[in-house]
Amino acid sequence: MNNPIDKESLKSLVGSRFFVGAILIAILAVGVFLRAYNFSDWQHFELDQSRDAKVIDLAVENGVGDLPLLGPKAAGSFLRLGPIFYYFGYVSAKVFGNTPSGIAVISLIFSCLTLPLFYLFVRRFFSKKIGLMLLGVFSVSIFLVLYSRFSWNPNNLPFFILGALYGLLRATDENEKRKGWWLIVGVVSLTIATQLHFVAFLGLPMIAVAYLLIKRPLINWKYWLASIACIVFLYIPSIINDFKTGGSNIIEFEKVFAKTSTKGEHTLVEKIIRNIDKSSAGYVLLISGNSQAELPKVKIPRIRPIFTCDEDCKKGVPMGIFSLFFAIIGSALLGWNIFKTKETSRRDFLIIVAIWVLVTLALFTPISYDMAPRFFLLVAPIPFVYLGLILDFFEKRKASVLSWVFVLILLASNGWLVKERFSELANAPVKEFEISSDKILKENERVTLEQQLLITKYIESIYNQNNFPVYVNSEAFYRRSFLYHLEQRLIVRDDFRNTRSVYSEGNYFLVYPSSSTVEKIYENYQDKYDIAEIKEFGTLRVVRLLPKLQMITAVRQEFAPARKPISAPGVPVRCRWNEIFSQCNSDGTEAEDESSL
Repeated sequence: MNNPIDKESLKSLVGSRFFVGAILIAILAVGVFLRAYNFSDWQHFELDQSRDAKVIDLAVENGVGDLPLLGPKAAGSFLRLGPIFYYFGYVSAKVFGNTPSGIAVISLIFSCLTLPLFYLFVRRFFSKKIGLMLLGVFSVSIFLVLYSRFSWNPNNLPFFILGALYGLLRATDENEKRKGWWLIVGVVSLTIATQLHFVAFLGLPMIAVAYLLIKRPLINWKYWLASIACIVFLYIPSIINDFKTGGSNIIEFEKVFAKTSTKGEHTLVEKIIRNIDKSSAGYVLLISGNSQAELPKVKIPRIRPIFTCDEDCKKGVPMGIFSLFFAIIGSALLGWNIFKTKETSRRDFLIIVAIWVLVTLALFTPISYDMAPRFFLLVAPIPFVYLGLILDFFEKRKASVLSWVFVLILLASNGWLVKERFSELANAPVKEFEISSDKILKENERVTLEQQLLITKYIESIYNQNNFPVYVNSEAFYRRSFLYHLEQRLIVRDDFRNTRSVYSEGNYFLVYPSSSTVEKIYENYQDKYDIAEIKEFGTLRVVRLLPKLQMITAVRQEFAPARKPISAPGVPVRCRWNEIFSQCNSDGTEAEDESSL
């Protein structure tokens, strides 16, 4: 009879490099699978994605010189970020194909690379066991999975923020032999991240400067000079654009900075309370996928606070209390470990995380009543660090069972929610269904790229029968997407809202959620058009219209030759590379419907 494996042998096996490596690879494989599975068909492709695709299309079709010197708009203003996001998209389109999914592949790659980088980051403090636990939850987090599956400038913040902070930690490590090179890695990552989101542009330099002032690392001046050169190099396009336009983007920065705070109806105390509420709920959303956390809203008109809580709020209060408790415990353990930890490299990890927490909380306070889910991409790893500190607390008190229970609950929660979301995405083109409140992507309906292309193919089939121009109207989220798809097929098209005449030679389509009744969709068009056909595409419905004979005012619209978009009156000019030695008058994208970042 074989001897049973004793505890020491089992412990040795579990602790072996082979076993740890196998578990690490398995977790990474699961994370990559969730991010890449049906990536193209289920892609989120709405207003901002079609806007960005149009900018990249111009450069792919006309040459790299058509790339803009500035990036997308920020903060609901005319301020523009740096252009690095468009350059990434251009490279992706050239390598993987100039399609919505081809443009998005590079974002998928960065998102997948975030997984091993996150593990390296948390291993600066935590054991292999806890590091793998955290990576497991990080890999299946529905929040991070969904933001990995489409192209949008904030989506790659976790990768470049982790790259910046990990580089700074290695640059200040007393035992690191290549401090200078790690400083450059950190600075380059930081500079790229500042071009992806306005709050990152403000916050990351504060975090880096504060940490470096605390550590004061002894690094050869050549590496400091090289780091500064990298910053200047990566911001050369923005510098050139401001030089060409008389500093128009800097002027817009001043305007945005002046109005970063929400309107005056909220006091500073109310904003702080709201920020704590939203941030703690966001932390739990990141690690568990649960979006039900709510706390009563607070209004402090004079001295006595007024609390309000509707029915939805009451249902979410238990989870809201748990979220607040999680944030408080995590913050307390962070502070406690900073003072208790003696090993310098591990303490540095806690210090940089603490600075990260404080800076982002300070920046989120003025905008606490306007915080969108994407803002949590700036702090995505923080709740996982808090989780790790709690697990470390359990482990040190021989309560590893609690660690496993906690982690398994989070894995199960995220796994179930991912399964449900994937099921909805699969059914979106073929089945009508309602969804509950979506606090991750803020979607009212599940709509996929596959679904949009099926509708576009249907519209194209009608167009091929008569070659009449196509007029489309839809929800603001999808209108530009359908116009983009039609343009990609060289179909003469226009926004239905732009038509002043009723043309006998025209194909008219309304594309709206199936949850809207036909009567509701048709009510603004019934005087001039008849319904020719209604087609169901799952969560979207297409209503094809025909002009009433007595309402026709012209035979056919004449379309001017296609031209590059230009800046609208009053909109600061965004130059292209091929305009740096000539007059800049182009914007690179349509001005309407551009959302804030």
